[in-house]
Amino acid sequence: MRERFFVLRVILIYFSIILGSEKGFPQEIVPSQIKKVTLFTNQALVKREATLEVRKGLNEILIGLNAFNVDKDSVSAKIYGKGSLYSVQLKKVYLKEAPQEKIKELEKKLKELRGKQESLRDEEENLAKLERFLDSLINFSQGQVSQDLKTSQIDVERLEKTIEFLEKNLQELTLKSEKLKEKMREVSEEIEIVEKKLASLRGFKEKTKKVVEILFNSLYNQKIKIEVDYLVYNCWWSPFYKVNVPLNLKEINLTMFSKIRQRSGEDWKGIKLSISNVIPLKGVTLPSLSSWFLDLKRERKLFPYQKRRNALQPFSEEKWKGESGIADFVEARKKELPLSFEYQLPQPLDIESKDKDTLLPLFSKTLKGEFFYYVIPKVSPYTFLVCKSSPDKELLSGPLNIYFGGRFIGKTYLREKKVGEDFYLNLGVDREVKVVREKSKDKVKETFFGKLPRNTIVREFRFKIKIENLKDKSIKLKVLDNIPISRTDKIVVKDIKISPQPTKENYQGKEGLLLWELEMKPREKREINIEFIVGYPKDGVVVGL
Repeated sequence: MRERFFVLRVILIYFSIILGSEKGFPQEIVPSQIKKVTLFTNQALVKREATLEVRKGLNEILIGLNAFNVDKDSVSAKIYGKGSLYSVQLKKVYLKEAPQEKIKELEKKLKELRGKQESLRDEEENLAKLERFLDSLINFSQGQVSQDLKTSQIDVERLEKTIEFLEKNLQELTLKSEKLKEKMREVSEEIEIVEKKLASLRGFKEKTKKVVEILFNSLYNQKIKIEVDYLVYNCWWSPFYKVNVPLNLKEINLTMFSKIRQRSGEDWKGIKLSISNVIPLKGVTLPSLSSWFLDLKRERKLFPYQKRRNALQPFSEEKWKGESGIADFVEARKKELPLSFEYQLPQPLDIESKDKDTLLPLFSKTLKGEFFYYVIPKVSPYTFLVCKSSPDKELLSGPLNIYFGGRFIGKTYLREKKVGEDFYLNLGVDREVKVVREKSKDKVKETFFGKLPRNTIVREFRFKIKIENLKDKSIKLKVLDNIPISRTDKIVVKDIKISPQPTKENYQGKEGLLLWELEMKPREKREINIEFIVGYPKDGVVVGL
């Protein structure tokens, strides 16, 4: 009889799960705590833990969640105890009462914050009065009346020290006022967040709570530990970099940060945080490749409309013919796959669910760099100091702040490394390396020019690039320039003379692009000369010349 009652109870609970019923009697929710979070670039895997006493037999356990958006298919559980795990699912349950305690707690916090805001306003007003008073004293002391007193009655040195003292105090008050405004802004943001939470709770109608329901058949009365994993949204991280280049130009020091935004609805307190670059799969299939056909474009013929048979036949697929039943969670094991890298931060962290960024360092490393100067005088007269380095697989796309000798000089963007690709850091303009490009010849005449008919325009060009190293040390310099390339047989480019010869022609696979790699000694001067002749029809308009 007892066995029949037990089986009947299990069947009733099982059917309530299948039907997805959210209604039922008020139930106790087991206290739990978030222990670990693995944060991805678009979501987070949260691990909750709870300990409780269970009785022998079937136990229905509810673990409460506060996250706004949970992936119900991601919910799983692991129980450390003797027995069998029947099912795990995300659902809503009715609460015993509306969250009045939480409302009272938030109302108390809101009252404290408004009191703090009022005190800060009073302090701001007092500071403003004191600033106006000191400012008036300084203006008076520097006015005509004080100048008369200075010459007749008052010691000049003492008066100047008094003015200096007043100005110093005024500066301190200004700084204090700025800090006070920042505190007021933070308090205002906290008040806004608390007011939103209160509005949400006061508008609470259904008196339900999101929970993970676990059915566990215990072999005997015992104390167990439960771990619940689930994916939440509205949280993400992105890489952020800082590069510091020492003045000796020996290497570069790169630090990678994670910029975290957490608005999941749950505060993460005292958690172990791991940062991962894995891309969670959701509806992602393997790519496929079709045949590569070549054809000529043909004129499309229009035919009268004809109804096609079976044009909209529904897609049919063979039904899955597997065994029915529920998988046994007891045998399940989690396996780590080598799809990504992950960083686990060593210290416990508190990350609140609010609209603000949290910046955490992930690693620092020293990279070897090739330093050289880079100039394209045809485009810009400025010579740039550049560092070329080879990043490893850990570097993802993200903004990068550059410091040179500890001083911030600018921002750039680090793209994710491709196969065999280096990245270049622009360290700024160096005014001690002068490069000037001049057009020294542009002669035009009409003549017979090779195979072209008469009335052909012939233009002789000569360009000179002057380079001067004003530094007291040797440098490596890369100079880029180009020569014109004809796209038609009606335009001819010939008699090309380049001195000295470029290190590389058709640089980076671009036709006509020339690169010179020069080693220049201190105070050394050099020249690059480029000459060529262009011929084209007199009545033609040449684009690009």
